[in-house]
Amino acid sequence: IEELAGLIQTSGERTMNLLMSLLEWARSQTGRVKFEPKMISVDKIVKESTDALKDVATHKSITVSSKTHAGDMIFVDKDMTSTILRNLISNAIKFTGVGGKVNISAEKGNDHILFKVKDSGVGIEKENMERLFHIDESFSQPGTLNEKGTGLGLLICKEFIEKNSGHIWVESERGNGSTFSFT
Repeated sequence: IEELAGLIQTSGERTMNLLMSLLEWARSQTGRVKFEPKMISVDKIVKESTDALKDVATHKSITVSSKTHAGDMIFVDKDMTSTILRNLISNAIKFTGVGGKVNISAEKGNDHILFKVKDSGVGIEKENMERLFHIDESFSQPGTLNEKGTGLGLLICKEFIEKNSGHIWVESERGNGSTFSFT
């Protein structure tokens, strides 16, 4: 019964994540996402995003740490920024094996904050990195415990980052983890 309950929970979470991704993407494509930038605390939004994914990380015995500077503020849409961080952290957990690490950092630049989500996971092959942020190149692969994805998360991230006047890029090497950075 316990095993079946776990499978039902996993299936329900996957379905919910898929529906949320589809809803966010559909809303962004139809212009129904309100862009409401305001000053927010960087360390608070990073903490909220990591806290939301604690259970998933714990399930895989993954250590999630963050390094931010108290008092750093940023002028962005809070909901969009939360969605970006949750998507990137969730992906990092998905592609990191049991016992791995995920580090989130935020560093203040001249006119921006540079966020980095770095994992000790499986990494991405060079030819696949070029496909990540293009809707016409639908790309998704299973996680380290066969977690499924939709391929929409990074598209949503890119769109939301650009709406907030930022940029996103990835550095990765197969077998050596990935670092997703955005401003």
